[in-house]
Amino acid sequence: MLAVLQQRVEHRVDWFQVITALSRTGYSPQSVADAIGVARTTLLGWKQGAEPRYTEGERLVSFWCQITGNDRTRLPMVAVGDWWAYHSKA
Repeated sequence: MLAVLQQRVEHRVDWFQVITALSRTGYSPQSVADAIGVARTTLLGWKQGAEPRYTEGERLVSFWCQITGNDRTRLPMVAVGDWWAYHSKA
């Protein structure tokens, strides 16, 4: 019998989808940035693939939960290796 190996795939928060969801509810990048206490350029960097510091990411997650009415178990996630392929501009 052949053993089937399952590869464990690491997932992370898909910040692009989190920020896009907030935009779809009517929040501009500046208003989101103001609400969580970061610069707009910082927020846009996260949308483009940068990873926020823990405390800033937690503030964004809390804001997303508050605005969308979802709990954190519903956060958009993406496999670490798939992020760039998924968000490429090709």
